[in-house]
Amino acid sequence: MPNTILFPLFVDTQAPITINAQIAEQIKLLIATGDLQPGDTLPTVTQLAKHLKVNHNTIAAVYNYLIESGYLVAQRGKGTFVAHTQVVQNIIIHKEFYNLLGQAFNAAVMTGLSPSEFGAAAYAQAAILNQHAAAPLKLVFVEYLQHSTGVYENIQSEIKLPLLFICLEDLKINKSKVLKELLAADLVITTARHQWEVTKLTAPEQEVITVNLKPDLQLLAQISSLPRNALMLLICQEKATSGVMKQMLQQAGISHINFQSLDLEYLQKNHQILDEVDAVCASRLVENYVRQYSIEPSEVMVFNFSVDETNMSVLKARLAAIQLAKSTIHQPNQ
Repeated sequence: MPNTILFPLFVDTQAPITINAQIAEQIKLLIATGDLQPGDTLPTVTQLAKHLKVNHNTIAAVYNYLIESGYLVAQRGKGTFVAHTQVVQNIIIHKEFYNLLGQAFNAAVMTGLSPSEFGAAAYAQAAILNQHAAAPLKLVFVEYLQHSTGVYENIQSEIKLPLLFICLEDLKINKSKVLKELLAADLVITTARHQWEVTKLTAPEQEVITVNLKPDLQLLAQISSLPRNALMLLICQEKATSGVMKQMLQQAGISHINFQSLDLEYLQKNHQILDEVDAVCASRLVENYVRQYSIEPSEVMVFNFSVDETNMSVLKARLAAIQLAKSTIHQPNQ
């Protein structure tokens, strides 16, 4: 069971932002920097309220906000935990943003600015710059499952731009909110296996770019060395994603292995199954959990993959071209 983390939060009653916002943003910062990790237990409302000397209703409101936003998850009778969600993965991917803020603050301190003055100056600068900046590109990535094999994270880390995830299943049942997000996108990205389905859902003038995925060569070499008819577990957050892993490995030429696809929940209830197979391969998202149940944690293979280099080059070139065209349109008259 994860230990409760008593982390270094504080509040400034003289600051120009609310105490709720101060606490919420500090918790998000601790998640981004890795001081709080998915699965970590947060203090109870009473514990944190006592630690910060604030009303417990304030902490309850902060926790509720972070739960609704996808950063935390509450389990009745067990506590509040850092969530295993795409929202959390996104903030971890963009932790460099917080590093830049830290550098800017250190420079501000050298000029004599207080934290409150730095915050006000940063907001003023952002407000002014935002009036003259071209609107950022609206990019969406469409896949079947949010907790897939890490495709979304891989693409986002490569393009270094905000990327909205849209579940293909939500689009199929015509959820108006996600459909609106899709139709508002400057560029739609998906995997090759979903290209036809996604293209049917977009507007005729919208551009859809696809990327092909391929398993890591080292992983393929490991699996290829296993004996014929070896039984291998493929484990992901969802069973459907494990099936995607199986399909990718078979398309890469692995035909001598008997694959069995499982989700993490099944493994947690039947972890003895790990003793009955020849090999185990887990997605990066559940790797640490699988190792906890394995007799030989070091022997658990991780399903690493790469996006086709040519596809990624085309994607980056199109992003640059679309952004340039958008900047030209929004450029003020000289």
